[in-house]
Amino acid sequence: MHIVNSYEELKRVIGYSFKYDKNKSKIVGLLFAQPDSFTEDEILKKVDYYNNRSRETIDFFCIGYQPQSFRPNLTVIAKVGDEKWTFCPDNFNELRIEIEKRTKWKYSGSVELVLFNAYLDDYEDDVKFDFSDSLSIDLIKAKNEQLIYSVGEIFEKIFNISETITSDNPTKEMSLKLIGNTGKKSFVNILFNLLPEAIRKDTKSIYLYGTSNYDK
Repeated sequence: MHIVNSYEELKRVIGYSFKYDKNKSKIVGLLFAQPDSFTEDEILKKVDYYNNRSRETIDFFCIGYQPQSFRPNLTVIAKVGDEKWTFCPDNFNELRIEIEKRTKWKYSGSVELVLFNAYLDDYEDDVKFDFSDSLSIDLIKAKNEQLIYSVGEIFEKIFNISETITSDNPTKEMSLKLIGNTGKKSFVNILFNLLPEAIRKDTKSIYLYGTSNYDK
């Protein structure tokens, strides 16, 4: 897991990862998850696995989380490899504010995973972030509305899809593959006048995994 405390630092880390990647585009995931009971049960208990699982497929950043050696006064809340990790509210909010200033995305206060595109501009030798086809997935809402069984389930889908991305708009491709044939099922439900709950669930799935334009 990489530690980033600013927007520019995020760009530097992504730029470094492009040096070892044959593709010129990739998905970046920012996880905004305060260390509450949901985060502990659904994410922190498996954070070491997620760290290793995502290594070659997608760049995930758990905002605000860092080794205890950075801030020894903070409480240990997770273990990544052999390192003890803590949560720093200051760093969490600093990057949240920067992302909100540069985009139209606003943090809801829930546990949110924001996925967006990053591109390597060879001409300028710089990394460009594109929020025009972003996904912002409210993980608590998704589970409460029974659209997912667990965070592990959706993370595994994201990791699996990331391994098969072929387009130069990876988050759009991710969105379509997460939705799958949900849109088709919704249309069939309406045609055959099935239960309203079925229609609502399909519609929620499309809303959950559909992209949004957060570019300013």
